Amino acid sequence: MKNMIIRFLLIAAVLCTWSASSLAAYPDKPIRFICTSAAGSPLDLMMRTLAQYLGKELNQTIVVENRPGGTGAVGMANAMNSPADGYTVVSATGSTSFLIADGKSAYTLDDFIFIRGLQAEPSAIAVRKDSPFQSLPQLVDTLKKTPAQVSIGGYATAGFHQFSYYRLQQAAGFRGVWVPFQGGNQAVLALIGDHIQAAAITPSSALPQLKSGELRMLAISTPTRDAYFPNVPTFKEQGYDVVETLWRGVMVKKGTPPEVIKVLSEGMDRVEANPEWKRFMTENVQAPQNMTVEQMQKHVRDEVKTRRAFLHDLRAQQAEH
Repeated sequence: MKNMIIRFLLIAAVLCTWSASSLAAYPDKPIRFICTSAAGSPLDLMMRTLAQYLGKELNQTIVVENRPGGTGAVGMANAMNSPADGYTVVSATGSTSFLIADGKSAYTLDDFIFIRGLQAEPSAIAVRKDSPFQSLPQLVDTLKKTPAQVSIGGYATAGFHQFSYYRLQQAAGFRGVWVPFQGGNQAVLALIGDHIQAAAITPSSALPQLKSGELRMLAISTPTRDAYFPNVPTFKEQGYDVVETLWRGVMVKKGTPPEVIKVLSEGMDRVEANPEWKRFMTENVQAPQNMTVEQMQKHVRDEVKTRRAFLHDLRAQQAEH
């Protein structure tokens, strides 16, 4: 009996040593980043840039895969089918909170650990340069009188941009139709092609078109005028109390070892301190979110609570039709 106990303790010690050395070696093989938006989108750009700089910090290759669809559900499903070992990292955004808030969603706050919010930017209403709408009140007036004449779209169904548009509808007292796209860049292309008359976008998804004047922003959802776009009036100053910010970041499957999360988090600390990353943020009109892993969990929990009322109201509207 004594020999069996000694043998068991030796095996346990070997396993613990192997586990500790395995974690200490992380990452000892390529890491996979899953981007839940289409290629060319702001989220895709962030994930690829993060992969470049974080790969250097961790001395490991990071491969980015695009898995758009279902407001992130397609990519999240892929991550859930992978081991919780830190070798699969999936993008997360403010739209992820909507997906989790949806009672029909297969995912809950217990399925993922939100490691970092790396970017934050507002929503905006954009139109073509030749649009007859010169201000947000003009657009709202038309939506109230002849809503069939204006189609407005943006990334995803029941996501951040539709929520911002919903907030505008609440503030202005009208109901409008939403045209969803699988990426913010796709909504921009639809707007340029005159398939929709206005788009709810993040400014970074249309930065070249905004700089060239091909598109114009009628309103931006910051509390005061945005430093990147000082000439664009806010929703609020035009009489509509809409203040919202979209964050972009990364998460891993629940059960990922704390030691692995620590390695990833500290690596991202170094990335965010890198002058090249800061230059990338400025060039793409982004602000840092500056939250710890613990703060991110609370932030997402709070967002999920505030989004549930919107989803309930949205379903009620759909039931009426």
